[in-house]
Amino acid sequence: MKMKDKVLLIGSEGIGRGDDILGFEILVNLLNTLVNREDRPYAIIFWNVSVKLLAEGSPLIPYLKALEDKGLKLLAGQLCVNELELSGKMAVGKIATMNEILDLILHHEVVSL
Repeated sequence: MKMKDKVLLIGSEGIGRGDDILGFEILVNLLNTLVNREDRPYAIIFWNVSVKLLAEGSPLIPYLKALEDKGLKLLAGQLCVNELELSGKMAVGKIATMNEILDLILHHEVVSL
């Protein structure tokens, strides 16, 4: 599969298990590096608490906005946004239904971070 056929799936506010602060720093580094690359995934799906990263006040907004401006789709799970009371507070990305998320998961190579 080509890189554009990949979808990244993020479910927490950091990458990997262990130290939460280090996991967040790894995520910041990954997004910052991704901004400067020509090869990017087709989309990034955020669900569970990771949807907070797309909301107003998130320190990741500059990186995520830069990625979105370069054509990367950023999707926040609708159920998660509603449960965390973030409706109307999303600064970047698009709220996606489970059907939209499943379309991506079932038709692309998924990399869970």
